[in-house]
Amino acid sequence: MSLPLPPSLIGTRTIVLPIEIPLARADLSRLCGRVRMLLEGSNAGVVLCDLSAVVDPDAVTVDALARLQLTARRLGREIRLRHASNELRDLVAFMGLADVLCQPATHKEEPMVNSMSRKIFVNLPVGDLDRSVEFFSKLGFAFDPRFTDEAAACMVVSDEAYVMLLVESRFRDFTKKELVDASRQTEAILAVSGESREQVDELADKALEAGGSPANDPIDQGFMYGRSFQDPDGHLWELIWMDPTAIEQ
Repeated sequence: MSLPLPPSLIGTRTIVLPIEIPLARADLSRLCGRVRMLLEGSNAGVVLCDLSAVVDPDAVTVDALARLQLTARRLGREIRLRHASNELRDLVAFMGLADVLCQPATHKEEPMVNSMSRKIFVNLPVGDLDRSVEFFSKLGFAFDPRFTDEAAACMVVSDEAYVMLLVESRFRDFTKKELVDASRQTEAILAVSGESREQVDELADKALEAGGSPANDPIDQGFMYGRSFQDPDGHLWELIWMDPTAIEQ
C-alpha cells in the first residue's frame, strides 16, 4: 500500500480558470463577474486560477487575484493559485497579500522535496465514458475541459495528479498489449489520500451510492485508516488517511 499524497483538492469540486494575458484594470470587473457566474452556477468550492501564461506579473495581476478571492469568499468559496511563478509569489508577499491568496510568504519557504515538480497522469480504460464521468463527478471530482473530449476525460485529483479516463479504442492507441478485464483481474491499485477519517468514509460511501462496489475490508491501525471500492469498470481504488504526526515520526 502506498503512502498517502499530501491533502489538497481531494473530495472538493473545482473549477479551473486560466488567467489570460495581457490583463488590464479594465478587465477586472469582467473577470470577477465571470468567476461569480461560474460559482453561482455550480457547487464548486474552489477556483484554481491557472497562471501558466503569466510570465511578467505586475500589480494589476495581484489586484486581479485579490479581487477574485474577495468575490469567491463572498459566496463562501475560495480561489487557489496554480502554476504561480516565483516572481508572482514574491510580488504577492511584497504587497502584503500572502495570507489572502493562500500563498507562502516567499517561494524560499516552500518545502523542497525535489528540484523538479512532476505531475502524474494515470491512464485508465473505461467501457462507458459518460458513465465514468458521472460516477466520479458524484464523488466530487472535477474535469479539466482542455483535455476532455468524446474519447477522453481528464479528472483532477490534485494540482499535480490527474486521471485520464479513456474509451478502450483510444487507450489501445497507447499500448500493444492486451487490455485486462478489471472486473476479473487486478491491473493496479490506485490510492488517494483524504484529509480525515471522516472524509475517507464520506468519499467511500459516495462511491458505493453512485454505483461503485465494495472491495476490501476497512483498514484501521489507529494512525492510519482506509477503505476501498471498485468503480463501474472494476478499477480498484483505496482511500487513505494517515495521522500527520505519525508521518513526521
